[in-house]
Amino acid sequence: MKQRNYPAIEKLVSILSDVMPVRFLKDSDLLHELASRWSERQRFWHGPEHLLTLIREVMLSASGLDREVLLLAALYHDAVYCPRGAGNEEASAQLLRSHAADESDPVVRQACDVILASDWAVIPESKLGRLFFELDTRQLSDGCPLGERLAYERAIFREYQWAPWPEYREKRAAFLRMWGERFPSHRRGTTECAALLDALRPRVAVYPGSFNPFHEGHLSVLRQAELAFEKVIIAAGVNRQKSTAVESLDQRHAELRAQLHYHEVAVFPGLLSGFLDSLELPVTVVRGVRDGTDLEAELRFARFLNELRADTGVVWMGCEPEFQHVSSSAIRELESLEPGAGARYVPTRSEIYGSVA
Repeated sequence: MKQRNYPAIEKLVSILSDVMPVRFLKDSDLLHELASRWSERQRFWHGPEHLLTLIREVMLSASGLDREVLLLAALYHDAVYCPRGAGNEEASAQLLRSHAADESDPVVRQACDVILASDWAVIPESKLGRLFFELDTRQLSDGCPLGERLAYERAIFREYQWAPWPEYREKRAAFLRMWGERFPSHRRGTTECAALLDALRPRVAVYPGSFNPFHEGHLSVLRQAELAFEKVIIAAGVNRQKSTAVESLDQRHAELRAQLHYHEVAVFPGLLSGFLDSLELPVTVVRGVRDGTDLEAELRFARFLNELRADTGVVWMGCEPEFQHVSSSAIRELESLEPGAGARYVPTRSEIYGSVA
């Protein structure tokens, strides 16, 4: 599968090994786990670029033991990151303790304190905590260039792409208001971010299908679509020609949402045109094709769609050659003959996002 333009994990390991005070770790091989965590695919802002930028700023801003404390804090502060959950700071501090050769070491303890404070409920009282706050929240500070702030807002939007656009826009605006009130020195920054949010018109695609199941070929098309669009909504339709019990449909859709945990998964029971009308933003429809036979059917699909909903954009994306033989019907057939035989073609949440348990 094609990766985003993040540094390869091994390259990131090499970079981290040059700056990490490895004597604080039980084993230098733990750097590979750390790099893998930072390279998870749900990270569009809290990923390698953010980490490397923070490391550079720490190297310029501190020296001696202070630098070692801040480097450990930088390397671990978002090592556990789930945009859909809470407690990332506690889990990240615990990961550092579990990796530490001696968790009672003063440098490790201070780094854990900085990490625990990085939920930024308040500005920390300690000198190192305040410095880390300034470095970690730069994009919301008054001194951040507008271009960098725009890149930040777009990346945060992608990290929260699992939320419907109206919900995201409302909650993001509320967060920015709260942040500006909590930290008056950031009021100009949060005001600019709010203006950027108000003007944001993200490139959004809808990828419809039955996805029964969502397999490697679907994932290939989804990842290619994400190179062109900032958000891809997976829209699972209900095929009324198939006599599937409501309970079975509900279970399948719940499994699809769990599998695509960091994407927006919507279910629509009627026409795709009606679902597109219900969205509060312009969208393009993405369709996957495997061969010429698929393309003929897709041309008919696009004709019907545009007759039902004029001027609906449709783009076709071919899945990668190694998955052209994979189809949901073939997987179901395999499963009917031998339960589990089709599992190799159905990616897990961990495989989709490169998540580290």
